[in-house]
Amino acid sequence: MSVSKLPRSISVGVLGAGTVLVLASCGAEPSETVDDAAGSLATAVSTGDFSELGFASGDAASLTAAVENLHEPLGEIDPTVTAGEITLDEPGEDSPRPVTATVPLQHSWELDDLGIDGETWSYDTTAELVYDQESEAWEVEGTPEIIFPDYTGDQTLDLVTTSADRGRIMDDAGRAMVYNRDVVRLGIDKAQLAEDGEPADEETVRSSAEELAELVGRDAGDYADTVMAGGEMAFVEAITLRREESDVTATEVEQIPGAASIYDQMPLADSRDFAPLLLGRVGPVTAEILESDPSLSVGDTVGLTGIQAAYEDTLRGTPGMEIQFNGETQFAVEPEAGDDLDTTMVPRLQNLAQDIADEQDTTAGIVAIRPSDGGILAAASHDPEGGYVPVATQSTYAPGSTFKVVSSLAMLRDGLTPESSVECTEGTTVNGQQFGNYSGFPDAYLGTIEFRDAVAVSCNTVFADAYDDVTSEEVHQAALDLGLREDPNIGVPARMGSIPSDSEENLHASNLFGQGNVEASTLGMATVTASIAAGETIQPHLVVPEEAPEAVEGGVTADEVEDLRTLMTDTVNFGSLESMGDVPGEPIYAKTGTAERGEGDDAYSHTWAIAMQGDLAVAIFLEEGEFGGSTNGPLLQEFLEGASAIL
Repeated sequence: MSVSKLPRSISVGVLGAGTVLVLASCGAEPSETVDDAAGSLATAVSTGDFSELGFASGDAASLTAAVENLHEPLGEIDPTVTAGEITLDEPGEDSPRPVTATVPLQHSWELDDLGIDGETWSYDTTAELVYDQESEAWEVEGTPEIIFPDYTGDQTLDLVTTSADRGRIMDDAGRAMVYNRDVVRLGIDKAQLAEDGEPADEETVRSSAEELAELVGRDAGDYADTVMAGGEMAFVEAITLRREESDVTATEVEQIPGAASIYDQMPLADSRDFAPLLLGRVGPVTAEILESDPSLSVGDTVGLTGIQAAYEDTLRGTPGMEIQFNGETQFAVEPEAGDDLDTTMVPRLQNLAQDIADEQDTTAGIVAIRPSDGGILAAASHDPEGGYVPVATQSTYAPGSTFKVVSSLAMLRDGLTPESSVECTEGTTVNGQQFGNYSGFPDAYLGTIEFRDAVAVSCNTVFADAYDDVTSEEVHQAALDLGLREDPNIGVPARMGSIPSDSEENLHASNLFGQGNVEASTLGMATVTASIAAGETIQPHLVVPEEAPEAVEGGVTADEVEDLRTLMTDTVNFGSLESMGDVPGEPIYAKTGTAERGEGDDAYSHTWAIAMQGDLAVAIFLEEGEFGGSTNGPLLQEFLEGASAIL
C-alpha cells in the first residue's frame, strides 16, 4: 500500500546573488538539494544569467531577455533576490507526479543610484521547481512571472519623475522674492511635424523654427540650428515668457506648423529686471551639469546662474519618482520641496539702486551694505550695451581718491593724526615720474595744512610723498583690515579687488592715491566704508550664512576708525560733497574719487563716491565721468534720500 506524502515547508536561509549553484547531488534526496536549487534560481533572477539552470519549461535565452528588458529603465542597478520558505510537495512512491517545490522570491531594489536616497522597492514573485528523478536535478518552470508579477517578458517599466517645488529666495524681511510663477514655454514640437510616424524633412523643420524665432525675437538661424540638433521627435524650447507679460498670442503660435505652447511654472522674481545677476535664473539642465550630477536627467530644471546656481542643492529639493507597469504605479516616492534661502536684500532699495544705475549712459555699479551685520542690502549693475555684466560685485577698477581712506589708515599707523601737519605741493617727483593735483585744485590748500584737510580736498601730492614712509605691504594690510579681501564669500561669485604688496617707488606712490595698479570693485569700496562705519572689519554677505563667520584677527581698531571718520567728515563740510550737508538724517561721512585712465584723445576718468550714514554704507562707481563729486555726488544724494524714506 502506498502512502501519499503531504506538502511540507522547509525553512531556507538567505539565498541570493552569492549562492553557489548546486542543482544535483548524486544519490541525494530532493529535500537535501532544494535549498541550493532555490538559491541558484534567486541568483539567476537577480543577474539575468540562467545559463547554468535546467528547465522543465521555457528556456534560458528567453528569461535572460526578459530580465534585461525589465531592468533596462532602471540603469545599472540589479535587485537583490532571496528565496523564502520553500513548500515541498513529495507525492507517494507510486505516483507519476514528480516532486515539486514552490519557492517564494523576494525582490529588493536599492534606488540610491536613481537619486532616491534611502529608498527600497520590494515585491514578491513565486517560482516552481520540478525534480527530475532520472538526472536527480531540479528544473525550473521558466515563466517570466518569476521575474515580475503578471509579466510576459516584453512589457517595460516606466520611470516618471515628479519635480519638487523649488525653495524660495527670501528678502531681508522674510518675504519671498523668488517663487513659482505661471509661465508659457514656446518652442517647436518636432513630433507635431512628423507624418505617419516619420520625422519631417529638414526644410520643413527649419522653416517653422525660423518663423517662431522671428515671432519671439530670437536669432532665427541660431534657433533653427538648435532645433535641428535636437531629437527627431523632441520639443525644443525657443523662449519662456511670463504669462502676464507675454505679448505673443496663442493664435500667432498656432499658425506656425509644429509650434507649441506649454504652460508651466518657474521660480521667478517680481519682474524680469529685478536683480537678475544676484538672484540668477533657472532653466533646463545643461550637458555639462548632467556630467557632474548623475542624479539629474534631460529636461530637469536647475539653477544656472547667481544664487539659484550657487545654492542649487538647498533650493532644488528632492524630486519624487514613480515606477509604473502597464500604467499602474508599483512604487512611488513623494517629492520633497527645497528649503527657502534667506538673504539680506531689501527689494525697494535694490530697485532704487537699479533705477539710478540704469539712468547712466556708462557702465555703473552701486552697492549698499548694512554695517551692523555686513548684510548686502542692494547691488545694482548697469551695462549700457544691454548685457548682463556683474559690475557691482565682480568688476574691478582703479578706485581713485576713494582709496585714500585705505592709504590714510596705513599713514595713521605710521604716526600721523588727522590734525598732523603735512605739505601739499603743486607737484612732486618720484623716481623720475611727476605727480600733481587735479585741474582746479584750490590754491588756498597748497603748503602746510592739516592731514584732515588734505583728505577733504584730496591732495594727491601728500599721498604720493608718503611712498617712503609707508610700504606697499602696510597699505596691503590696511586694505585687508578694512575688509578689502580677495576671497569674499557673499553667497554668489564676487571680487573685492587687488592691492599688491610688492609695488615700489613711483608705482607705490601712484597706488597711494588710487591709481597705479591697485583695483577695487564697487562691492570692495562699499565694504571698506562699512568697516569704517562698523568700527571693525566687515565680511559682507548677501545670503545669510548658517553660522556667523569667524571674526577677523587683528583688523581695524575703534580708535583707527574714529580717525578715519574724522578724515571723511570734511568732504561733506567743505569738500567735493558739500551739497550733501542738506540730506536729512544722521551725519554723513564720505569720500569721492577720480581715476584718470588712457592718454591724449583717449583719456577718460573712472568716478567714485563712498559714504556712510547711520547703519548704511554705499559705494557708487561710473566707468566714465567728470569728477567723483560732480558726477557721482548727485547720484549719492538721490540714493541716500531715497534710502532714508525706505529704511
